Amino acid sequence: MSTREHDRACRIIPAVALALGLAPTVGNSAESCPVSLDDVKAKIAAFSSRTDSEGSGVQKDFESATSRDYVKKFYDRFEQLNKSAKDATQLVNTAYNIAGHSNAPLPEGKIQTMPPTVKLTMSNAMELAQTAANEDGTKVDIAQLRCNQNTEDAALAAALDKLDNNTVSKFKSAKTKACKVVHIVADLQDKKQKLALINTNGYPLFHLHAKDKKSFGGKTRTIQLRADLRLYPNFPIDGYRDQPFLKGSFEGMDLSYNSYFKWSDNNWSKLNVYQYFIGDTEKDELCYPKIKLTSSVKVATCVRVKDKDPNLSWIKVAVRAKYWYNGGSSAVSLGDRTIPAPFGYLADLSDMKEKKMQDFKSKAVKRVSSVLGEYGDMIKKAQEWKEKCS
Repeated sequence: MSTREHDRACRIIPAVALALGLAPTVGNSAESCPVSLDDVKAKIAAFSSRTDSEGSGVQKDFESATSRDYVKKFYDRFEQLNKSAKDATQLVNTAYNIAGHSNAPLPEGKIQTMPPTVKLTMSNAMELAQTAANEDGTKVDIAQLRCNQNTEDAALAAALDKLDNNTVSKFKSAKTKACKVVHIVADLQDKKQKLALINTNGYPLFHLHAKDKKSFGGKTRTIQLRADLRLYPNFPIDGYRDQPFLKGSFEGMDLSYNSYFKWSDNNWSKLNVYQYFIGDTEKDELCYPKIKLTSSVKVATCVRVKDKDPNLSWIKVAVRAKYWYNGGSSAVSLGDRTIPAPFGYLADLSDMKEKKMQDFKSKAVKRVSSVLGEYGDMIKKAQEWKEKCS
């Protein structure tokens, strides 16, 4: 081959190679990229698996701390509240604002009113859950989950734009499940904080006064009763039982009566606080043992729960003071009084003093931390993909 022919061939061969697509590759090819979309997809699957595992674990922990029936009611109610939620940002829960209803005692003559319900948004839940984690000493940043945002980390968002619909749906479902666990932690923290409002002085139910003139063996005297009714989580007098573990029920619930008596022109006399199980006073009136007001006068507090709401939103009680004097007896009554109150919710607040519930809250925080660890790995992988391969 002549020199001219050789030079001409050298010019033609690269041109043909270029035309055939055989030119050297410039930049990151699929073969050379160290992180693929499949790697991100695998991390999304791992995140989904972890949320399933921890979500199931939280429910089992909840059942161990309370009961299966109680937890079923809790989840059924939560799911009903959120049946129209399209994503995690729309998840809500409800509670009662008892701040304006927890000052005890009530003014004399007043019956408690039902406190207003409040909505706990996803943003509220994230703040409460973060407080729970901080109290538990668990170092997590719950904001990383973006439960209250529809926008994702930029790298993850870029990956989701390129991934198949099933993977995108799997991620969204997993995020919603994770944020539901955040709501459970928030509910426990909110109830713990509200327990502090009623733990010392109780939740006041009524503060009523009655006065009447009665005949005792031919002698007429004025008798009076004043009763300050409360629900105490922790009983204020040593040696008495605290509120039992109620699990959202009336069963076993104590009502405590601060009773004051006045005989004729004598001064008011205060008795020690009396406790009565609601169940003990449903079938019939229950009277505490007589006490001496004076050398010739005895008195006893008598109470009865005459009715109650199956949905735990009110009870009807009758309270009277029975006096004995001069061979006769008479009574002064506060009448039948219907008291509106969120008794199931108050039972839940009371239960937050129990070690079982405190331990459950700590376990739930740790499960959120576990989910966040898997979430962080997923974000890291998406960022590696975006930096090196997108």
